Amino acid sequence: MKLIFSGNDYIHKVLVVAHEAGVLDRLEFVVNNPIDERAIIWDYNPLGRHPVLVLDDGTVLYAGLLSCEYLDSLSRGKRLFPQDATRWKALTQMVLGDGMFDAVSVLSVQALRPPEQRAHADNLRNRRRIHECLTVMERDAAHFKDGDFHIGHVCFAGGLSFLELHNPLRRLGLDPADATFDWRVGHPALVRWYDAVIQRPSLKLRPSDLGVVGTSARRRP
Repeated sequence: MKLIFSGNDYIHKVLVVAHEAGVLDRLEFVVNNPIDERAIIWDYNPLGRHPVLVLDDGTVLYAGLLSCEYLDSLSRGKRLFPQDATRWKALTQMVLGDGMFDAVSVLSVQALRPPEQRAHADNLRNRRRIHECLTVMERDAAHFKDGDFHIGHVCFAGGLSFLELHNPLRRLGLDPADATFDWRVGHPALVRWYDAVIQRPSLKLRPSDLGVVGTSARRRP
């Protein structure tokens, strides 16, 4: 199988699931610069978005969460996508964590633009998304049990890791309070859970640990 992704050095949910499922050795990694107009991602995904998983038979799976579910289906151990009554709660947490990741990503891009080119109303909405997500994540984390780990936890950890790495709220300064924004403040249950779960080998994995470096340009006729 071939995994085409951007290679950013943060927790990547697809790599985490592949590690947990024991199928990392079955993946060929292709790191692609999504900004390059020659990006090979367009040869595989009409949406032009990473990651993409290309199966051995040529089937292409768009988007990270779909790739995660397929890789999880190959696991011979405990599934990260629950098949019992806990499934819907886990999937809800999956969407929540991934949604916060997306909000952080959008704001991080906005922070790179000159102030006059920023979409202020949209930025405020994404700022609110981050705060609302943290509130619900703190509530959920208070009920997490030691040893539990599913796709919702993967996405919680990914969203928090990305937020901690980039912290676009500080960079954008949408509110005076953002100058000292730290997601850890006011979320004790979430901090305790995160600091423990982040030690999991799959969550510590980085593309560089797999020898994945460089990017690939789009093929030309």
